[in-house]
Amino acid sequence: MLIYCPKCHIGYNVDDLLIPQSGRKVRCSSCGEIFYFDKSGDSRLVLEETPQSEEATPDSQENVEQQEAPISPEKPEKEDEDTSVDISDIYERLSAQSEHLFQEEQKLSPKQRITLMLKTMLGLNRKLNFKLIGGVFAVFTCLMLYNHRYEIVDTIPFTNYIYRIFGITAQVPGKGLEFQNINWNYIENEGIRLLEIKGFISNSTSREIDIPTVHIELLDKNTMLLQSFNQKPTVQTLKPDGRIGINIIIKTPSISAKYVHLTFIETD
Repeated sequence: MLIYCPKCHIGYNVDDLLIPQSGRKVRCSSCGEIFYFDKSGDSRLVLEETPQSEEATPDSQENVEQQEAPISPEKPEKEDEDTSVDISDIYERLSAQSEHLFQEEQKLSPKQRITLMLKTMLGLNRKLNFKLIGGVFAVFTCLMLYNHRYEIVDTIPFTNYIYRIFGITAQVPGKGLEFQNINWNYIENEGIRLLEIKGFISNSTSREIDIPTVHIELLDKNTMLLQSFNQKPTVQTLKPDGRIGINIIIKTPSISAKYVHLTFIETD
C-alpha cells in the first residue's frame, strides 16, 4: 500500500502486512517527521516522538520501500476563468427563445396548429423520420396500385399502357370480348373422331382489343372437367364493334363430354 508523509508528501510503498489493523507510527526518512498511519489511509502528525515510532526508510527492518520518485497528493487545478459559463445568461437566452416560439405559435391559424401538432406527434419535423415515413407510404401506394390494377384500368383505360411498361398484366384477358352463337358437334374424318366448335367472337366496345388465347374445357354431365385445350387466335386484334368467326377442331375428345366451356387466358 502507498503511504504519504503529511508534511513533505513523499510517498512510500509499504507491505500491507507491516501495518496492523489499528495502525502504527512511522518516521519519514526524508524530513524526519513522525506520523501515525492506519489501514484506512489516514495519516496524522504526532507531536511527540515515542519509542514505538519506526522510521520509514528503505533500509528499515520492515522492508519499507521508498518509490523511485516522490509522489505528491493531487491538487485541484486552477479553474480557467475564460471557460467559465454564466448560468444566468444561458437561462435568459433559453427563456427568450421559448417566448419567441410561443409568440410565433400564437400567430398560426387553427389549421396550421393542428398540422404542426400532427407533425410533432409523427416525428415529421425530423428529416430522417420524414424520409422513413415517406418510404413506407410509397411502398404502401405501390402495393395498392398493384392489387387494384384491374379496377384502375377499367376506370382509366390508358393506365394499362403504364402497367405494360413495367411488365404487369392489368387487364382481364378478353375484357370486352364475347363468344356468340357457339355450336359444337362430333364429326369423323378418316375414322378419327373429332369435336368441332364453331361460333363468333365479337367486340362490343368502342376500342380495339387484343384477342387472347382461347381456352376450351370439356365437362361431363356433372360439370366435372374431363379435358382442356388452348388455341391461339388467327387474328391478333379486333376492331370496335367488330366480329370474327372461330372454327376449333379437337382431336380424340372424351366420349363422356356433355358440356363445352370457352374462356380467354393471357398465355398458353
